[in-house]
Amino acid sequence: MKFTQALYKIHIGKAVRYLWQHQRERSIPVTKAEKILASMNIPVEDAVVVSQQKPKHASKVMIKSTVVSDLKPDWKNKSCLMFEDNNVLQEGVSQACLLTKTLKIEDELPKKIKDLITDVPCAINNLLRRYVCTSVIYDPQQIKLPKLKDPDRPAWVFPRVYGVSTTRKMHNLTKKFLQLCESLNGLDIAQHRTILHNELSSVCIDKETDLLNFSLKTDIMMISSVPLTPIVVDANIDDAFVMPNIHPLHPTVGLKKLNIYKNKDLYPIGTEAPFMNVHTIFINYDPEEVKNLTELPVTEDQIHARSMVKSFTVAAACARRRFGLNIKKLPEPVVVQCVQSDGQKFHFSVYQLNTLDLDGEKGIRNFWWSEPSIKLYESAQYENGQPCLEGYNDEIFKKFLAFYKNR
Repeated sequence: MKFTQALYKIHIGKAVRYLWQHQRERSIPVTKAEKILASMNIPVEDAVVVSQQKPKHASKVMIKSTVVSDLKPDWKNKSCLMFEDNNVLQEGVSQACLLTKTLKIEDELPKKIKDLITDVPCAINNLLRRYVCTSVIYDPQQIKLPKLKDPDRPAWVFPRVYGVSTTRKMHNLTKKFLQLCESLNGLDIAQHRTILHNELSSVCIDKETDLLNFSLKTDIMMISSVPLTPIVVDANIDDAFVMPNIHPLHPTVGLKKLNIYKNKDLYPIGTEAPFMNVHTIFINYDPEEVKNLTELPVTEDQIHARSMVKSFTVAAACARRRFGLNIKKLPEPVVVQCVQSDGQKFHFSVYQLNTLDLDGEKGIRNFWWSEPSIKLYESAQYENGQPCLEGYNDEIFKKFLAFYKNR
């Protein structure tokens, strides 16, 4: 539209400049409020001085607490230390062991699961390569990927890259692998399993003088009608193991302290459901969402600690749903398998919950088996206009299938 004189006459900018020009010298009128208050023997004080003073009477304190409780019904006098999905522990696995009273038994999977790892036919491996290409390369999702950075040239701005997000890759691969596991094992196992998506588990538990709250999401949860059998039957074999030491740091370092929280447990399945026992959880690690408080890069040890804490949270919520809210020493252990992935790297671990009494470092403790992260592929992208998958690792699906067959 052409900017004509008639259009300029009704332009709001001209009216605003007119008001500023003619009313900028207006003085603030003096009201008679102070004179009226003085006639009523009511003292008048400067608002700045009043805001800096503390309440002198108990009645004022009671009024203040009532207002807070009305506006924030979840307010508690006792603060709670929160661990959520986007948090990581500063000291990694060592801190997670102290928080959950857990012993890391070995840097490998239990023998029971390793015995279930078998070779798969070449036809299955070819199908798995197609699954990887379909999930990582051919997926139609095209969103802005994280900005590329060069440590040697921090000011250099790279062109934005579009592609498939890490969350989408992880979900695609996990669902396709689970579908293939069901096809290979038949109805004998599949009829006792079911899958849940994006479920929240929450546990509020006391540890000595602190109150801990773990509120975490599982992207995919496989549940079973029959619980997993314990890896270790005798929970008193841990006398030879020593808990890690992170002195001078406290085990709760880095946890967020809040007074607004809900002091209740949350487990996505009811007691009357036919499938209520957790079998395996699949969690996603998104480097754009999971970050350190110190803004340093997240280490592999901290990523593994997420697997332990999430496994403990789901196992504790399941144990309280099965055995009662006030249970401390469990009648039988609760075993949870965990697979954490960013769409390329996979971390496999197994957690056995033996007790919910987290005080001290002696007595019955929980167990955790974990192995280092391994890559499913080295690169999966278009090169010279053609899809290219390099460095495919068939060990991932073998362990995936062993987790599925474990009972």
